Amino acid sequence: MYDREPLDNWTSGRLTLLGDAAHPMLQYIAQGACQAIEDGACLALQISRCGEDIDAALAAYQAERTVRTARVQRTARLFGDIIHTEDEATRILRNAFMQKRTADDFGAVDWLYAPGVPVHQ
Repeated sequence: MYDREPLDNWTSGRLTLLGDAAHPMLQYIAQGACQAIEDGACLALQISRCGEDIDAALAAYQAERTVRTARVQRTARLFGDIIHTEDEATRILRNAFMQKRTADDFGAVDWLYAPGVPVHQ
């Protein structure tokens, strides 16, 4: 497992990063591959929109994706911290929260999973 703070810049010239190279994240919300797929789709869309202006396409891709992937990275880290806490008060709160939710309740991450929520956040 590898985790780091989100980067502000993934691009240098005509080279850009995507997936774990750009935003490695912990597994706690199962988003590593999903975010890489979203990156690829976004990059392809920006290249199709910008035509031969690759610099503009890379800049648009990066601008669109950095906010969302940073939020996903930080949320995954937070979930891991909550799951593996050694703090008694945090364990009590975590357990009380988890006991009250149903298996299909994703309210805490609706911004990520809910149908109709745009991926461009």
